[in-house]
Amino acid sequence: MRALTVLLRSSWLCSAGMALLAVAAVAMPAAAQQGSVDVSKTATALPGPRYAWVASPTTLPAENDQRVQDPAFRKRLQAALDKALQAKGYRLASGASQADFIVAYRVGVQDVEDVQVKDVPAPKGDGSTPQAAIECRAGGCSQLVAQTSGGQAALKTTVKHSTEGGLLVEVIEPKTIRVLWRALARGAVKRGEGKQSRLDVIAVQTLDSLPAMPR
Repeated sequence: MRALTVLLRSSWLCSAGMALLAVAAVAMPAAAQQGSVDVSKTATALPGPRYAWVASPTTLPAENDQRVQDPAFRKRLQAALDKALQAKGYRLASGASQADFIVAYRVGVQDVEDVQVKDVPAPKGDGSTPQAAIECRAGGCSQLVAQTSGGQAALKTTVKHSTEGGLLVEVIEPKTIRVLWRALARGAVKRGEGKQSRLDVIAVQTLDSLPAMPR
């Protein structure tokens, strides 16, 4: 199907942009970390009220993660997108041949490990930070260097673990396979709330700029 070929060529989630989806047991964090939606193709109107889904291929490791490959999760996600589309006045066609436009989505999730050097500001009035001191002495401990169990000097680091995901949705004209509208939702996610209500929120946010069908 030509649609699948075009979807393979479509710009998808870059390695730095894997973010947002609540996956099975993953949900959006607090408001300060809710992520963003990037609309790379806008539209003022769609060709009609009827739509059909087309299956999208998986090409990236994050798309093959079991958390987004889970059939139950994908069913809930598509149900959330259906609900958001129908709230805008669109309805699911009986088949692709009866659809005015087709909809495809791709979703990915990945775990991220961020290693950072521990940064402690030097005392006021002291423009330098001691880097050579390894052991705690009368003058204090090094702010940048620690001693390993093997007695070697090493930078003080902190490791932060997080989960990131992304959802890309495209609306496509079926005859020409031309993209009419595209949005990428991304942001940090956390484990704990893979509820339908959370997917409903994500679907509404992702499709927010999609034009509604005139009443």
